[in-house]
Amino acid sequence: MKSDGYSAEDVARHCAKDDAWVIVGDGVYDITEWIPRHPGGSIPLVQYAGRDMTDAFRAYHSPTGKAAKTLNAYRIGEYVGRAGSRASDSECESPKDHLATASGDSVGSAASSDAAAPPHVAAFRALVAGLEGEFRTDYRHYFKLFACLTALFATAVWCVVGAGHGVWTHMLGAVLLGMFWQQTMFIGHDAGHGAITHNHAKDFFIGLIVGNLCNGVGITWWTTTHNVHHCACNSLECDPDIQHMPVLAVTPKYFDSVWSLYHQRRMTFDRAARFLVSVQHYSFYPIMAVARFNLYAQSLILLLTSKEIKNKRRALEICVMGLYFTWLGALVSALPANERLGFLLLSHAVGGIIHVQICLSHFSRKIFDGRPENDKWVTMQLDGTMDIDCPPWLDWFHGGLQFQTEHHLVPRMPRHKLRRFREEVVKPFCDEHGLKHDCPSFWEANVEVWRTLKASAKAAKLSPAFVHAVNLEG
Repeated sequence: MKSDGYSAEDVARHCAKDDAWVIVGDGVYDITEWIPRHPGGSIPLVQYAGRDMTDAFRAYHSPTGKAAKTLNAYRIGEYVGRAGSRASDSECESPKDHLATASGDSVGSAASSDAAAPPHVAAFRALVAGLEGEFRTDYRHYFKLFACLTALFATAVWCVVGAGHGVWTHMLGAVLLGMFWQQTMFIGHDAGHGAITHNHAKDFFIGLIVGNLCNGVGITWWTTTHNVHHCACNSLECDPDIQHMPVLAVTPKYFDSVWSLYHQRRMTFDRAARFLVSVQHYSFYPIMAVARFNLYAQSLILLLTSKEIKNKRRALEICVMGLYFTWLGALVSALPANERLGFLLLSHAVGGIIHVQICLSHFSRKIFDGRPENDKWVTMQLDGTMDIDCPPWLDWFHGGLQFQTEHHLVPRMPRHKLRRFREEVVKPFCDEHGLKHDCPSFWEANVEVWRTLKASAKAAKLSPAFVHAVNLEG
């Protein structure tokens, strides 16, 4: 340990997966050995290697919980601020490291300006420090959800297997099953964030039930992708939630064949991608209607190929997913043969509403290049998300996604507290510090996303040289 501590430039030199230092608060930590064992996956930590991750760490972990104790075991010294000269950005932003930006300068440089952080940064940290008591869950909320969802699923099954039912009743069952999937996915989302019991093991079990058993979507796949998304919200290279090439491109910057840190591959913009993107404003909703099938595949691919998942957990998740396909197969087989495909497509289309809702939160928001920068945590979340304006009686439909900004700022807060948190805390905070808080209606949000997709579709039809020039300017 250096007696005089470590500067930001010292930390910035350790920016790789096999040599990773981070700053959290007033400490410097060598987390290299912890990265492959991190329950939230390795990628969020790799994104912050060589950087300050104070706000990202506090967003996901209690300052007095198990994670804080684990982190403390890797402390190597004190953080003393920035040195007088800047370290080179090239070490951590090189193409070899696959984090080079597609255009422009990275906003995520570990060795960024020495200028003091904006006043809202310290104000937000003070605000979050006083919220620990607000993370307690009112379990009555989930008991009500359990009762309603049990009734919804039972009715869907009855519509299929009840004696004497015809095709319209069967299709009603498909609609109800789709609604059951949409609503239970919201609970899986809560569990993935540890926002129900705030105990990793217990919330994993809840996620296993509502994710793997009720939806056929692996909870490990969900947490792996979603943690990365939160820690680098709307990053061109880092955020898998906006990386849907070759079928969708939310910005023409993807036409430069960007390397994805999450997928570990280059998202090539070839002739096929050009065609698919050029019609994406028409294909978006049909794609969302069948997106669940892709989630099945992605969940299984991760479980079968990831080296970071322990074998016992891998086997457990695959077995529970097998139970999902067993009960779904049995339900569909109870239908006349000529109705089965229609039942599957209709139920998946209704369940696909949640995929539209997730996309609304981010697709039309600002996109930034490079890895995230700690003192931009608040503005990254505000710029990369938007709320949906709806009356309280419609909160059940949106399942907490209508408070996406608040959720991104404090992911551990239970969703039933987010409405009050927005009105009493977030909006006044944004007004006080001159920060923008977007909250369009559900219809307006759909229009925004459609226009964003249309703009990229139009750009896809232009010459590659023209688009590249626009990317460099933008």
